[in-house]
Amino acid sequence: MRRYDPYSTTNRLLLDGFFAAAPFYLAYLLRYEGNIPPSAAHQVWVLILPILVGRLASGFLLGMHRTQWRYFGISDAIRLTKTNLAFSAFLTVLRFGLPDPWGLLRIPVSVIAIDLILSLQGAAAIRLLRRYLYEHEAHEAATNESQQKRRLLLIGAGLLGSTVAKEMASRSGIELVGFLDDDPRKIGAYVAGIQVLGPTSLITELVEQQKIDDVLVCIPPTRRNAYSRLSSLLDKLPIRSKFMPTIDEILDAEEALNVNGDKRPQALVPPVTAMAPPILQLASQIRDRTIVITGGAGFIGSSLAQRLAPENRVVLIDRSFKKQPICFTSLMNHPNVRTVEADIMNEKVLRDHFREAEIVVHAAAIVGVGRVCNHSRETLEVNFVGTSRVLQALESSGRLQRVIYFSTSEVFGVNSFRVHENSPSAVGPAAEARWSYSIAKLAGEHLVKSYHRESGMPIVTIRPFNVFGPRRTGAHAIGQFVLNALTGKPIEVNGDGSQIRSWCYIEDFCDALIEMMVRPEAVGEDFNIGNPKNTIMVYQLAQKIVDLTHSKVPVVFKESETPDVVIRVPSLEKAKRVLGYEPKYDLDRALTLTVDWYKRNLSALTPDTALTSVVVPIRSSLPQRPAIAATGD
Repeated sequence: MRRYDPYSTTNRLLLDGFFAAAPFYLAYLLRYEGNIPPSAAHQVWVLILPILVGRLASGFLLGMHRTQWRYFGISDAIRLTKTNLAFSAFLTVLRFGLPDPWGLLRIPVSVIAIDLILSLQGAAAIRLLRRYLYEHEAHEAATNESQQKRRLLLIGAGLLGSTVAKEMASRSGIELVGFLDDDPRKIGAYVAGIQVLGPTSLITELVEQQKIDDVLVCIPPTRRNAYSRLSSLLDKLPIRSKFMPTIDEILDAEEALNVNGDKRPQALVPPVTAMAPPILQLASQIRDRTIVITGGAGFIGSSLAQRLAPENRVVLIDRSFKKQPICFTSLMNHPNVRTVEADIMNEKVLRDHFREAEIVVHAAAIVGVGRVCNHSRETLEVNFVGTSRVLQALESSGRLQRVIYFSTSEVFGVNSFRVHENSPSAVGPAAEARWSYSIAKLAGEHLVKSYHRESGMPIVTIRPFNVFGPRRTGAHAIGQFVLNALTGKPIEVNGDGSQIRSWCYIEDFCDALIEMMVRPEAVGEDFNIGNPKNTIMVYQLAQKIVDLTHSKVPVVFKESETPDVVIRVPSLEKAKRVLGYEPKYDLDRALTLTVDWYKRNLSALTPDTALTSVVVPIRSSLPQRPAIAATGD
């Protein structure tokens, strides 16, 4: 159930109406010292509704409806003052300028003046109260998070572990739970004042029992290969895990020099480890930005929002938030996240929510081969015209720092092996509805390039290559294969299963997205993002999922009802050079994490939410279309 928002668009309108009508009545009470004569009382009740409508209309004409109350500031206060002055001046003109045989419009000047002061104070006060409450909630959330100690478990009670324990013991926000070490002589002993609780095989049990937040692995490089099993164990746990580099590793880490001779830190990757823990890489971060994501209820949109919400203000726009991947997250109740049910075809609604945006991720689209083939006209309209509406709504923004446009790998046609960004596009014939998706996306690429060239809009284009991971629902190959394997149904493969795909894990994909948001050199560029190291035939993928799920279901073949892509493998040369992008998740590790998630949520993944296109009710003023979700190709 969604939280009640007293400051939704409807409720804001009601509050504005109250502070338009109530001051008018109070002005008469003050003018006549609490004893309004019958003639004046008649005037009040006849005019109070026109006064309410008039103030709301003047506010709309002067753009007050676009003001975000939680960001109410000096410029908004000036605009509010102008709005109220303009309407009071209008009342004054009516008072003296028009003949009024009934005397209804002859409002006392003192009433007009008092009404102006009270309505202005009331409207400003409710907006300032909203801003105070928003900032107070954010401060309380940050305070609670900072006051809650993070429970830390250390692995490796050697010299490195004891050094780390001594350092961590002085940190007020950290509580050291203990060590795990496979040396039987250390179990039960105290190292740097912290007890060794047992061997590393207890990690799963301890994380659950002791409510561990973080695990820090303090193992020197020469012994890490013996602990390679820790990678798969830690990946399955709902915690943050990090490998602690030694002093030698830090000192030996290479530094790259740019052409000006400035040092630029690179990833601190241990030279003697097969695990290459991603925690040692210095990734870009985004803080204190207002970020709007269209298609925010979908798989990629909600996954990206989870990464951004802790330190940013995130607005998620989608047609519906019911039965969507976002329902498997805590984003709906996050203090930094606001959800907006809206259609990207409605430019007026978009302008309202884009006004404060600093970064916009346009991921909304009609996706899925089945949906596209059955709704090709709507696919073209929503995916292209919707993009045009988004860009038009952003044209007047003065805060915009970056726009990420989601295109598709299908613009390269049915044979796309190691395609780079400048590879020629190849879309199928118009007679095949399947290609309406890629045609609309390719047209969108040309449109965003035009906006960048002609208006300087800071746009980046991304082409996803088969993104997957936990919480992906809908008609998607890996999701269907896993669910069928877990529920004992045959895995159906289109054609002969020789189609070749490169599968990119969602965390790697979000890494690339964040780099696009912060790197100035990314503006105006397009990027193919995937993981060519995870390239496999579809039939082999089905067999791998059968093995991972320990299932005995058969893999069967069926004739494909639509044209299919034969091979889809990206070249990452440009993404590596410009973004520093390097995928971390190999296919086995990523599939294991994905399968584990489907196992944990199997009861919630009914056929309606997992295997079929989700159609949501649309308001009567809008045409009925399939739900819009984030694209993942």
